[in-house]
Amino acid sequence: MRIFTNLQKVVLAIKKPHILLFILIFTLGFFACFLFIFKHIERNETEKINHNRVQEVPWGVKKINAASIWTLREKQKVKVAILDSGIDKEHKDLKGKIKGEFNPINMTLTSDDDVGHGTAIAGIIAAKDNSFGLVGIAPDTEIYSVKVLNSKGKGSLDNLVKAIEWCIDNNIHVINLSFGLSKDKPLLRAAIDKAVNSGIIIVAAAGNNYGGDVDYPAAYEKVLSINAVDRNNKIANFSPKGKIDFSAPGVDIPILSLNNGYKTESGTSLAAAHVTGVISLILQNRDTFGINSKEDIYNQVNRVLSKLSIDLGKKGRDEIYGKGFLSFK
Repeated sequence: MRIFTNLQKVVLAIKKPHILLFILIFTLGFFACFLFIFKHIERNETEKINHNRVQEVPWGVKKINAASIWTLREKQKVKVAILDSGIDKEHKDLKGKIKGEFNPINMTLTSDDDVGHGTAIAGIIAAKDNSFGLVGIAPDTEIYSVKVLNSKGKGSLDNLVKAIEWCIDNNIHVINLSFGLSKDKPLLRAAIDKAVNSGIIIVAAAGNNYGGDVDYPAAYEKVLSINAVDRNNKIANFSPKGKIDFSAPGVDIPILSLNNGYKTESGTSLAAAHVTGVISLILQNRDTFGINSKEDIYNQVNRVLSKLSIDLGKKGRDEIYGKGFLSFK
């Protein structure tokens, strides 16, 4: 209070208006500059976390409470196929995680990632639990890299169907589809039905459609359609409405990027990856969650997910949050 009073006396003692104006502008400029520098340093401090020395547990992994399942001892083998842009197999957080690959775009090439999207999805699901980088939701998951998107992030329906057929032939347990089509395609529907009937769980991004319709194949009946929420369980502004099954972290998500990099991104594609990780943990611990392989696997997993969901939005299932946010309570 004394400092403010003295400052007030000095200002009032100045007789010339232009000098007073100069001092006020200088003072405001000084504080504005200080605030800018402070915020700039704070932001850079976050970006400069040395992931070579420190392992980060992303907020989505924490909120799902995935670590509570890591201590279970069943650890049954689960094979997850990521149908995407490929995966950077040399990323230090994924090295040794890729157990197989398929590239229907060019059968003579491997499934290397030109875009970084598939690498990000793989990291959310299964980045290694080590002393650096990021840790995924289900680090013990076996990942299969299936390249259906080219260097421009585009793909053909024919190659997507071939990829699904490959998953069926190779006894994949879960397919992650973090992209979608705006229209129903009978050829895709038939391939999806065949995969589901063969016992594969399919998880798909609802689409970044800003309140529009849900993408395909997420809109299909037995495909788990996933919407994105932020860390406060608020729906992301880019999320669609319609056939939504569950919601998961999809805003400001720490991800792996190409060339051993890390960054932060948002999207329903990332939310879908979180749910694929949750399902991987469930299938790794079938006895704990009462999964009986003799029964319809889709209905069993869906039943477990429903029990894990925390209702958001309107009471009961709705067209924005679905049955709610998934978490191992």
